[in-house]
Amino acid sequence: MSVLWLLLGLLALADSSESSNWGCYGNIQTLDTPGASCGIGRRHGLTYCGVRASERLAEIDLPYLLRYQPIVRTVGRKYCVDPAVIAGVLSRESLRGSIPINVGVPINMAQDTNAFAPTSWISESQVSQMTKVLTSRIKEIQRTFPTWTPTQYLRGGLCAYGGGAGFVRSNEDLSCDFCNDVLARAKYFKRHGF
Repeated sequence: MSVLWLLLGLLALADSSESSNWGCYGNIQTLDTPGASCGIGRRHGLTYCGVRASERLAEIDLPYLLRYQPIVRTVGRKYCVDPAVIAGVLSRESLRGSIPINVGVPINMAQDTNAFAPTSWISESQVSQMTKVLTSRIKEIQRTFPTWTPTQYLRGGLCAYGGGAGFVRSNEDLSCDFCNDVLARAKYFKRHGF
């Protein structure tokens, strides 16, 4: 009986280590983030902001994103990006169950709601495209700031995701709203299986 418990324990340990620590750009579970700005909260009808708002928005998107968890995991392995971060970006760019078509391009959601497609249309190539944009931005930040840590590269890549690497000029630019919100959502998704 103790051999069975030992095997079950080892399987649980192997599974949790894979899901909790993959990604070449830092461990999101150790990152602090203030979460969504109050403007993001208000845009989505919330009367609060911060991590609570990011988690609520992630909770709303979770049923849609769970359908694509296998795709997100596959793409995460391919690009060495934590699937929770990919889910965080998809959630941030979503519009209540819709996934953006023009990933990596800043969109004024109030003006251009046609830039989103129902989640039934999302494909692995679309998730790959979004992740490729993110990793390209991270690599641009790495070239610009070679002494930074993997966590700083991730934050810089997220801040540069829509605006380009020129948006990040110093360590002080690593606390942009997009990054703070995505990281808070990613931590929520990590706790829910991503």
